[in-house]
Order: sequence, then C-alpha cells, then structure tokens
Amino acid sequence: MKKRLTLLVVLATLLALSLAPALAQDDVVEIHFMNWWDASREQLMLDLIARFEAENPGIRVINEVQPWDNRAELVSTAISSSNPPSIIMTNRMETFQFAGLGLLAPIDQFVEESGLDLDVFYEGELGNQYWQGELYALPMPTAGGLTGMFFYNKDMLAEAGFDSAPETWQELRAVAEAITVGDAMGVETLGVDVGTTGEAFVNWLYTNNGKFVSDDARTLEFNSPEGIATLQWMIDFTNEVNGGIENMTDFFQAQDFTAGDHPFYRDELAIMGINTSNFGHLNANDPELYADTDSWGVMLRPYNGENPDATHAGVVGYSPVGGWGYTIPVANSPEVQAAAYKFAEFLGANEQGGCVFLFEQSRPSPVKSCNENEAYYEANPYWDTVLEGLSIDVAVPITPVQAQITDILNAKVEEAFFGALTVEEALNEAAEEGQAILDEFWSSVDG
Repeated sequence: MKKRLTLLVVLATLLALSLAPALAQDDVVEIHFMNWWDASREQLMLDLIARFEAENPGIRVINEVQPWDNRAELVSTAISSSNPPSIIMTNRMETFQFAGLGLLAPIDQFVEESGLDLDVFYEGELGNQYWQGELYALPMPTAGGLTGMFFYNKDMLAEAGFDSAPETWQELRAVAEAITVGDAMGVETLGVDVGTTGEAFVNWLYTNNGKFVSDDARTLEFNSPEGIATLQWMIDFTNEVNGGIENMTDFFQAQDFTAGDHPFYRDELAIMGINTSNFGHLNANDPELYADTDSWGVMLRPYNGENPDATHAGVVGYSPVGGWGYTIPVANSPEVQAAAYKFAEFLGANEQGGCVFLFEQSRPSPVKSCNENEAYYEANPYWDTVLEGLSIDVAVPITPVQAQITDILNAKVEEAFFGALTVEEALNEAAEEGQAILDEFWSSVDG
C-alpha cells in the first residue's frame, strides 16, 4: 500500500510538471522557507516542494534548512529582520511571542479567501496556533505524541525476566534495576533514563496526577505534593539505579538517534522516551530492526502506581519544540505573504503535502482524515499505540513568558539533582520566581 501511494505521488508530480506552462522569470514569486526538517526528512521536504511547485508554477520555494544550535537566536533574528524569510517554522511559544510583538501576519483572511475548512484539523492541534483570537499558522506535524510513548527492547526485557512492558513507576524501576549494568563511575547497559531536567519533571508530573499550571495559565502549580513526590522519585531513581546525573550525561554524550548512532540500536539501552518522529528515524536507520517487531515494542509512559488518581499521560504545549506551525513575517510584501500562505496551506492541509510528508515518516497528521488511512497500519506496526498515545495527551496552557519560567524550573531542578537544594526548596523557589514573572505578564495584558 505504501509503495503504491508513493508511486502515485511521484506520477502525479511528474504529470503536473509536464503540464505546467513555462513562465517567465519575472512572473515567479520566490519564497524562502526557513525550517528544521533536516537529516532523512530533508529529501522528503524537497519532494513535497516539488509537488507544490508543480501545482503552483508561479511560486518557487527555496528550502533553507537550519542548524538546531542557537535555534532561538536564529528565529528571533530572522523574524525581527527588515528582510525576513517568507515563511518560518516556529513552535507555539515563538508564535505567541512574535505575534504579540506584531511581527507576524495573522492568516484568517487568507484562510477565508482560500475557502479552507478548518474542521479538517483536530481541534486541539489548530487551537495551538491561535493568539488573542487570531490564527497565525496551520499545524504540521502534530503537537501531541511528543512525551507519552517509549520504545522498549523486548529481547533485553525478556532476558531480565520480564514478558511485558512496565505500566507503573514501580514496575519501571524493577525493570531498570534488573537490566542496568554499571556503577558510580559509569554505565555500560542502561535500563532507562528518567530524565534530569525541568521538562522531564513536568512530563512525569502529569503521570502522578499533577499539573504545571492552572487551566487559565495564571497560577503555577508544580510545587504541589504530587510535584514534590515526582521530583523525589526521579532523583532517587537516577542516584540509586543509574549511578547519578553525571552517568546519564556521559552515557548519552555525542549520541544521535536521528543519525543511527545511539545505544538503543546497539542493545545498550532497554527503554527510551520517543516522539512520533522516532518511528521514521528507526525505519530509515535500521529497517531490519524496524521490521522485526518481535525485538522491539512501544509502551505508554508509566504512571505512579501508588497514586490511585494517576494514569498514563503525555504532555502537549510545555516543551518549546512543541506545536509547530508555519508563520509569515509581516515585513514581507503582500505578494510574498499570499504566496507563503499558499505554501503553508499545502504543508498543513493538502493531502499531497503534509499528509504524504508525515506518512513517509510513519508520523500522525494534525489532519483527521490523514490518520484514517489504512496504509498507516501497514507502515507503522504500532499505529494503534500511537493513536492511544495521542489520546492520553494533556494540553498545558502557556504564555509568551513560558521560556523564562522553564529556565527557572530547569535551574532549580538541576540544583535538586546535585543536592544543593532539597526537592521542596527547589520547587517552591521555582514557583515563587516563576509566578512573579507570570503575574507581571498578565498585568501587562489585563492593563
């Protein structure tokens, strides 16, 4: 099915190219696309651009793939420039930040003129792209599926005496204790890294029935009893099972799952947190392993089995890399803005655009009809689990000052891991400092 779909896409592209009339250079609008679709995704994006240009011969797209290093600075500089890129891949926090500064063009009028039915998107996915009642981007890929799932090595678990994946924190620790080989000087084989950052803490917090912030995004709540218990569990796990935070830093140093250089491929890591892009990377880097589903599986993020109110959960919206959309800097000319929107709509809503692009990576789409394609089940042996992972995601409300708050939380969590602060001190201090920033922001909005 997947091969047939790919062949049809190629044939459609070639046919459209053959029928497209030749245009004078002056008739072509050139748009520059600033994005981070690198590694194996770059060629897939180039193929998508070719299909778009075949349907829109009056627009030429220049694909400008960027490095991940210093990404925030690159985005800020580009959007603030008097000569910005035509369209930029931004996360939700960046979209809110720069929309609030008046540097991005809302796309409501473009959507109305094109006749696009916004109901094709999942409500939560599209909702991530609104700021102060205006729509600034169309989503692609999904914001969900970033934290709620893990790969696990079935062979390593079986050798340690486990015939199924762990469901709870307590089961996860038992698996890790049986598999991890190492001491305070280093780890040779790792059961799982539960994480040592503020973001990892928030991800686990929601599996203990805790919350980062209130539903109205005005009150920080992560220093609750659930938060204190969560961070203490993470620190105890890291110190007592994995030999300390330095061991985790050393174990994953210079490892790159996207490039195929990672301990999971070498049977040195039993369980690893994933996002939906990891299926495509695994298939691209080790197709034999990807096809051998007797050797690996997908599980949901374990929850605190000692908390009767806790359950599996993923987090949407907290991470600065979540909620991707394609925004148009307002400094561009009306002609370029219109062309950029056409490309944004192709990326977000066209079946030959983002739908095929994500399907080729075995990733879900924010467009509901795309995920109903039976070929997904053929391409991804764990598609049922992926959809279940999307269903357990919990949205975290954020504001443009989210980065400042997460920086504070990261710093305090690190101090707790190194023993400079108790868990309670770290979370209370982070909440107090973060709340002051949040209060100042809402004061400026409320007037």
